[in-house]
Amino acid sequence: MPAATDPPQLPLCMIGDSITWADEGDYWREYLLQRIPRLAFVGTHSAKLGYSHAGEGGNGTQAVLNRLDAIPDCPFYALEIGTNDNNIREEAQIEDRAAATAARIEAIVRGLLKKPSVQKVFLGSVLPCQTDNPLRDRTNSATNVQLRKRLESAFPEGRVVWVEYERPIRALDNWGPLIRLHPTKEGYQVLARILAGAIAAALDLQDTATVPTARSGCGVRVDNLWEDATEQPRAPVIAGWYTLSFELTEVAGDKPSVTVRSVGESIAHPFAQAFPVAPGEVGKRVTLNFFTQYEGYGYTRSKMTVAAEGCEIGRVLFEKRRPSGEASDYGKGSYLDVRSTPRPGELIECPQ
Repeated sequence: MPAATDPPQLPLCMIGDSITWADEGDYWREYLLQRIPRLAFVGTHSAKLGYSHAGEGGNGTQAVLNRLDAIPDCPFYALEIGTNDNNIREEAQIEDRAAATAARIEAIVRGLLKKPSVQKVFLGSVLPCQTDNPLRDRTNSATNVQLRKRLESAFPEGRVVWVEYERPIRALDNWGPLIRLHPTKEGYQVLARILAGAIAAALDLQDTATVPTARSGCGVRVDNLWEDATEQPRAPVIAGWYTLSFELTEVAGDKPSVTVRSVGESIAHPFAQAFPVAPGEVGKRVTLNFFTQYEGYGYTRSKMTVAAEGCEIGRVLFEKRRPSGEASDYGKGSYLDVRSTPRPGELIECPQ
């Protein structure tokens, strides 16, 4: 079957901790797209600009190992992980901790190489960091020493590409305020330049500026998390940015609203947010965007309900936020939306 775009897109799943998605993390993907428009981002999560990824705040290497099965199959992966393992407080622990972190990173890469469609894993060196604990930065650097050694023999030739962030970052004047623990927007521009260069070289991209054009009749795959039968998402909702849309069929109260909230009484950090609706929207499709807060820091993964007060709603679509910030064409389960215009960074598919 012909590719869905011309030239074909390059699906990339970015895996990691909060550096991959918290604060300004989605700009990493934004800046990558500016350099290589053919990239299409894949993942279980969505960040504030609507790009898919597989990063989770607070993750260390073991947490990524534990969720490897949930990370979607993809031709290309970019892995940036390790700093959360290395926040030690005793100098004597540096070498042992670095060796253990590097070993688990190697295990993650080996797990990714078992995915059916994988072609290359872009393994990033652990970033330098400027925090109140200088031992963390030193252990990150020691981990990279271990990883560079492992690359010589640990992986099949050509399938793992080392992305050297540490050395060019440390070569920058006053790099600390740029990178911190979570990079600033300017810091993510540095990361995007380095990663884009590694991708272009490894894939022998002769023209990195080419913008892909979608074939007629192709679109973006949407996963409607909502189940009409249970009136809940079919699984606990991962922390992230979401779009809820529905048809407003009736308004009966003075202050009609729709509230999205967590289900359960023993949830440490439940989510709840109310949205007013306007009587003039009756008969129209209403779109709401919301952020759950970060898992473990302001939100606990949970099932959710959508409660309509003073109004009636139907045809609910509960989806990851897309780069447009707009709702997809309504459907149930997993389906191809061929009516909404795809945005840069979205993976385009054609009907089978």
